[in-house]
Amino acid sequence: MDIDERGSSDNLEGNCPPPEDSCSKKIIYLLGNTGSGKTQLIRRTHESLRGRLQIMAIYCQPNSIYDVERLKAAGIPAIIHTETIRTHLNTDQPLKGEGNLLLFYEFSGRTGYSLQKKNDIFRVYVFSVTDGDEKPLKYPRMFKEIELIILNKVDLLPFTDFSITRFKTQLRLVNPTVPIIKLSCRSGVGLDNWRNWLLKLYGERHLEESGSLPRLNNFPGISSF
Repeated sequence: MDIDERGSSDNLEGNCPPPEDSCSKKIIYLLGNTGSGKTQLIRRTHESLRGRLQIMAIYCQPNSIYDVERLKAAGIPAIIHTETIRTHLNTDQPLKGEGNLLLFYEFSGRTGYSLQKKNDIFRVYVFSVTDGDEKPLKYPRMFKEIELIILNKVDLLPFTDFSITRFKTQLRLVNPTVPIIKLSCRSGVGLDNWRNWLLKLYGERHLEESGSLPRLNNFPGISSF
């Protein structure tokens, strides 16, 4: 599925609720096309950093109720942007005073790219290998001014024509310095690098490679993608 450059941001910076200033937090703008695996990445992040980071997700599209309910079922506080963070923090899952907070703002398609970059906010682009390796030159705006690219679903590479070499070559013409993490939420490949990248934002010591992680199909109600 092509990334839609025609969509409107609809003043999302005003529509999405601001995070609580009293929390010790980092904010990730999780950008990417619909179906790139953003929700599953949040799910896996919660599994691997449980006890070290408090994780919350805010979906900035009103039609994301299915994804929100899946995260809630997994024990992850999640809301749609029409709700308020303060209301959610008053529930039985308090986030204040329990260590570092990692707050995901989930955007699909073009939305989110025009939001102003601020301190403690990091833009991460989740890109699926099923979307094709020609996208950096086809949609260059999507690959500029981001802090990290997650090349997701790499376990599907044998079943696609995606070329990592071609993708990187085109990407470097648009963004010469952005790091890339090759990752599979299904197999666990690359999740250690993603964990360590996040912990580095807080100045924490990198986690050692865990060897193996639970596959998503071992959790009821959660599909692999």
